[in-house]
Formats: sequence, structure tokens, C-alpha cells
Amino acid sequence: MIDLRTRYLGLELRTPVIVAASGLTRSADAVKECAAADAGAVVLKSIFEEQIEAELASGEDAHLPGRQLPEAYDFIKNHGRDQAVEKYLETIAEARAVVDIPVIASIHCVSAGNWTHFARKAQDAGASAIELNVFIPPMDARRTGAEIERTYFDIAREVHHAVSIPVAMKIGPYFSGLSNFAVNLSKEVDALVLFNRFFRLDFDIDRMTLVPASMLSDPSEIEMPLRWISVLSGRVHGDLAASTGIHDGRGVVKALLAGANAVQVCSALYENGLWYLAKILAELRAWMESQGFSSIDEFRGKMRQLGSSDPSSYERVQFMKISTGIE
Repeated sequence: MIDLRTRYLGLELRTPVIVAASGLTRSADAVKECAAADAGAVVLKSIFEEQIEAELASGEDAHLPGRQLPEAYDFIKNHGRDQAVEKYLETIAEARAVVDIPVIASIHCVSAGNWTHFARKAQDAGASAIELNVFIPPMDARRTGAEIERTYFDIAREVHHAVSIPVAMKIGPYFSGLSNFAVNLSKEVDALVLFNRFFRLDFDIDRMTLVPASMLSDPSEIEMPLRWISVLSGRVHGDLAASTGIHDGRGVVKALLAGANAVQVCSALYENGLWYLAKILAELRAWMESQGFSSIDEFRGKMRQLGSSDPSSYERVQFMKISTGIE
């Protein structure tokens, strides 16, 4: 009997595969479909900090944070402002009423501020946990890395203080001292999700305009979270979830071997449909059976750096081998 149960954020998941925040989780009906496909949990489509702040401003455009972020201002003014908070809270309550898996609320944020009260509202609506999707672009040359990192800590502390449910933070890999930053940040939250996937731009050289690059991940992108989860597993103070580049059961196995408690899948489900989740889980079961494992706990973290007989293989020595041809 293969047992796919795992624990993440203190919650028991029947499978380790979570449907990530996306259009696949935009409504209670969509969440119900994810649960029927045997997802272990869902992260609801994100609500944006600007949407929450816009509602707080009670219609006074001058108070919108988007005045400093014109693109965000235009988005909220045209698309995201009409009762966004109430609609999101209703989705949480409706989803919890129709599924028996954890429903995680997602907030896309770039600062700590008045919006953090929303986390309490999400908890009151029935959210099982909160995921903070944070990316602060380091574009301002006047802003130091330390200042940017401080904002992550401020967000984590304010939200964690506001709620009693678990809090995860989804971050990117672009920090000068990622290991140190992640270990310290993990003291402020219950889990880290590695990594969020940013908007990628391209140039249309015929029209001379900016255009979006591919919105979906590629299986090769698992290499980044795989390296860092294997390095951080056993060193951070909470759970780890893998995100980006997980497209099949083998990817799930790799993330769990690295030390992840759970994985988030999105692009593969967009490309293949929710039915593909069953294929991912079947591949996971088949691998476990072939290796003689009956539960995930039996092999989780077996390939992490901590405790490895060759820890240097996770670091720069491998770069040297590839660069010089040394075997």
C-alpha cells in the first residue's frame, strides 16, 4: 500500500502535489475540480496588495499606491477594484464548503502596510493558511539589498502577527546571500516556497515594443529549486515547498528527495489539463514501488546536502568540473 500523505504547514495533505495560485484555482468550482483530481491542496489565485489597498482607499484615487506604480494603478483602476476583497473572501468560504483539502489564500505583495489586516479576514473566511507571494524588483539603484530584504521580513512579521493560521512565503532566488537570507526568513514564517516565477519580457523588433516571453515554465527550470531545496533542507526552521519546473512524477520525486514537504504544479496542468495530475501521482507511486518505499517520509531528503557524503558536489566544485573537463 503506497501512502502519499505528507505534512506541509502543519496540515495533512493526502498527496504532496499542490495546485499553485493561478487561473486553475480562481473559483470554488475550479477548486472543486482540483480536489477531484486528487490535489493535496490548492493555493487560490492571488489577490494583489494594490487591490486590497484600493478598497481601503474607499474610491479616492489619490490614495492608491499605484500613483507610485503606474502600471499597478492602471490595472486596479480598470480590472481589479470592484469589490475585490469581498469577492476573494467569498471564494475562500465557498471553496472550503465544497472540498476537504486545505485551501490556501495567496496575497501578491511588495510592501508591509495597512493591507496586512486582510490576512485576518482571510483566516476568518476559512483559509487553511496564507501564502505571501513576494517579489520586490531590485530596479532602483538607490535601494540597497539590505533594504529590500528588510521589507520581506517586515511583511512576514506583520502578517504572522495578524493571524493564527500558518504562513508561507514564496520568494525568488535573486539574493546575494540566499542561504543566510532564507534561513533567517524561515524564522518568521512556517514555510518557504522556492521559487516564484516572474514576468519575463521579450522585444518585438518589428513593432519595437515590449512583449511577454513564455508564461509557462519549462521542465529544465526545476534545476534552480532543486539545488536550493537540497542545500536548505534541514537548515531552515520550517517546511519547504518546490515550485517552478515540476512537470511530471519524476520532478515530484526529485523535489521530495531534495527535502521538499510538498510541490506546486501549474504549467504542466495548463498544458495538459487537470487530468494530468493523476498521471503525475501514478508516476510517483510507480517509482516508490520500484524502490521499495511505502511512504514519502521514508525517502524525503535522502539527497539533500546536509548529511551527504559529498557536500561539495552541490556547490562550486561542479562548476569547475564542467568548465575544465575534469572528471
